[in-house]
Amino acid sequence: MDYTKLNGKKTYEYVFDYFSEKIMSGELQLNDKIPTERDIAEKLGVSRNSVREVMHMLEITGLIECMQGSGNYVRCDPVEYMLKSVNMVMALMKIDYSEIFHIRTGYEYAAVRLAIDTAAPEELEEMNQILKKMDEPMSSKESAKLDMEFHSKLVGASHNRMLILYNSMLADLMDQFIENFRTNILKNKMRAELLRRSHWGIYNALVAKDLDAAMKAFDKHFRIVEDQLDKFMQNS
Repeated sequence: MDYTKLNGKKTYEYVFDYFSEKIMSGELQLNDKIPTERDIAEKLGVSRNSVREVMHMLEITGLIECMQGSGNYVRCDPVEYMLKSVNMVMALMKIDYSEIFHIRTGYEYAAVRLAIDTAAPEELEEMNQILKKMDEPMSSKESAKLDMEFHSKLVGASHNRMLILYNSMLADLMDQFIENFRTNILKNKMRAELLRRSHWGIYNALVAKDLDAAMKAFDKHFRIVEDQLDKFMQNS
């Protein structure tokens, strides 16, 4: 890598900033063809190798697509890269379940407020089918999977792309989170029934477009989970 300094920056940082500014300003938009490596190198006064390295990095992150014989194009598919990055950061920072739980409560409250007005009939029907399946006898692992699916459908019904992206980024950790805690919750029949009712309460409130009822159902749901979380954290 070329570590030549340009205005106090390393070459690759200088080239990266060039792309960032072009995208942020709107000069480069989705599906636009990017100038050749030679043109960019000449424009910035850097080596083609430096440009190539940054292009490769952007391709890995899903922000550009390099098509052999055609050129390089602006794309927007960074989710997989972001998922891996977030999960690694959480592991390194030793993020615990309580922190994941608090993030989840925050964005799901926001999601349900939006979903009250934006959930489509087919989305509500999908949630209905998931809850019916959850009422059937099954293993805790299968039930946990449907639980996650229900909450993902709920967030999707908000039609807020940032909430949906955020939910996807935490999906792997949330899968483990829900499976662990739902297993413990289901050991107690009374808690299991309260959890079942709270899910149906959320759904019915969405159908009725009753925000107050939806918030109350969410409060019940998260109190059940939080109670189990507190016990888990005390014993860990």
